[in-house]
Amino acid sequence: MAYDDLLKIRTWSVDGSKTEHITEKVQAKTWSGSYRDCARQLSFSVLPEALAELGGMARLYLGPDILFSGHIFSRSRDSLGKCIGCTALDNGLYLKRNSTYLAVRNQTPEAVTAQLCGEFGIPCGALAATGVPLSRNFLGVSLYQIIQTMYTLAAEQTGKQYQIRFRAGNLEAAEKAVGPESIRLVPGSNLLSCTSSESIENMVSSVAVYDGGLRKLAQYDSPEGYVALYGLMQRAIKAGDQENPEASAREILEENGISTTITAQCLGNVKLITGNAVAVHEPVTGVDGLFWITADSHTVKQGIYQTKVTLDFRNLMDEQTAGSLPEG
Repeated sequence: MAYDDLLKIRTWSVDGSKTEHITEKVQAKTWSGSYRDCARQLSFSVLPEALAELGGMARLYLGPDILFSGHIFSRSRDSLGKCIGCTALDNGLYLKRNSTYLAVRNQTPEAVTAQLCGEFGIPCGALAATGVPLSRNFLGVSLYQIIQTMYTLAAEQTGKQYQIRFRAGNLEAAEKAVGPESIRLVPGSNLLSCTSSESIENMVSSVAVYDGGLRKLAQYDSPEGYVALYGLMQRAIKAGDQENPEASAREILEENGISTTITAQCLGNVKLITGNAVAVHEPVTGVDGLFWITADSHTVKQGIYQTKVTLDFRNLMDEQTAGSLPEG
């Protein structure tokens, strides 16, 4: 059975009074996201007679399961094209487009997330339990920054990483761990090709810490000796802006060393989404081990379903540090 028969799109009118299964009128579709994107998107080209209104709902299904649920936020058509290009975004858009003032006092990230979802009418699903009570002031900050900051601060204590995403239209805060959705990519089977590249273009080899009087308090060089190897590439931070300047400096050095980018083209699989883990053994490029998906793109065109993923050996999350500690 072709994947075009499995991955279906259904749309609704803006007022919800009309609906249509438009899969047979769709020429190509792409479902994608990354760990820094709050909202996943569904892009598709469709014949003009199909129901695809600006602002209308669009859903992507795998059998009875909803893979994507969102609204069409843009449409385009050129004079030579026979189809209309549509882009839909899931409810993550509303996390970024809504901001608020909030005083958090001894509340866990999961409690604050549930509170915000209730206040703003955002469907809430499973939320990773951190059990870490936090206090922080958020002044005119987006809902996404609030939630992500809370989980970032909790991660510093739990040692775990978290991914904010929507599943079947519901907000989910998932712990990034090896689990049932982790799969193995094997050359000659589900792994079609693999590319690995390295770069020092965005390297930080040293971090200098300054106080409010512009005096240097400390300097931390990369423990790998990158200053001697590649030269001084310093980032300056202010101690007053960092709750733990030394820890922040070490983290900056760790995250801005030699950048390794791994991309893999695979047979289509809906488990290959951002935040999940994969095991790869590819002898030509030397890519071998457990990796985390930092971006994914699923494309169906002419009945062929393929997935492209960007991988990192580090378990990354979109770290945010919005807001400030309460005074006193």
